[in-house]
Amino acid sequence: MFKTALKTALLMISLSSLGSAATFLYLSTGQTGAQTQIDIAHTSTWLLTPNVDFLFDGGLFTMKAGGSVADDINLSIYLGSDNTGTQLASITLTSNQFCTQAACGQFNTHQFLFTTPVALTTGTTYFAELTSNAPNTQSQAYFIKSDTSFISDLNGTAITPSPIDQAITATPEPATIMLSGLVLVGVAFMKRAFAQTCR
Repeated sequence: MFKTALKTALLMISLSSLGSAATFLYLSTGQTGAQTQIDIAHTSTWLLTPNVDFLFDGGLFTMKAGGSVADDINLSIYLGSDNTGTQLASITLTSNQFCTQAACGQFNTHQFLFTTPVALTTGTTYFAELTSNAPNTQSQAYFIKSDTSFISDLNGTAITPSPIDQAITATPEPATIMLSGLVLVGVAFMKRAFAQTCR
């Protein structure tokens, strides 16, 4: 109980040091780790469960786009643990808007800022989803560095302690899941073959 109260107090001090009580916070991704494709077949998603109330104003994502990208890209946030809940906010960037923010052929920070920030409530679970109808072709898709995710200020500086209790996890793309399954099947097959040769 004391530890939770202390963490909340430290977080409130951290948020107040950013400025007024109306400070907006963002879901951010780092520069390291494998890239995940964003297109008609691949999305990135996060679960957010705040341990303090705050205003959520969108995403600051380390991303790039393929050389022939033409489709829009969208960030949405929903109430609950998936996209069947009530949509609370959404922002769509055209490929032109995405590429105007920063050089789109290499990884840079791209801003997905909601028109109106969403008030996130302590203990409530929210689902954030980054999607695009771009073809499942690298030259026409988007890419994100999403191994590291955190809540930040507008400058991309992580808020410490984090205002999110539950770990923010990006959903791996389907190809990654399939590859993991194939590896497990291969290991099982090799074990069986080895066991038969040892008889």
